[in-house]
Amino acid sequence: MKLDLVEPEWVTLLRAERAKGKSVSQIARETEMARPSVSMLLNGTYPANSLDLATRKHGPRIVRIYRDQVLCPHLREGIGAAECEAYASAPMSTSNPEKLRHWRACLHCPLNPTTGDVK
Repeated sequence: MKLDLVEPEWVTLLRAERAKGKSVSQIARETEMARPSVSMLLNGTYPANSLDLATRKHGPRIVRIYRDQVLCPHLREGIGAAECEAYASAPMSTSNPEKLRHWRACLHCPLNPTTGDVK
């Protein structure tokens, strides 16, 4: 059964690179992914019911390589490094619930540039 789910941004980036004429093997080398995985993602036959695990594992690297951005797990989209740092270093909001949720997400984010754990 094929579900019509919203495609993650990083998969869209892989498709764009393929549309530019890059081979599946070249994309796999650039992204450090297994060639069969790239092929299945591009063909829409990836066997997982959800791309959550693949997104956590490959998404940040692909967005960084092809967009020169950080894949924000909270926003679920690529943002500039300066914007990421601004979110991460912002003071806790007490008046805006969405800003508070984002602030909390930044505290535990493995990509947080203020903690020095960025990979």
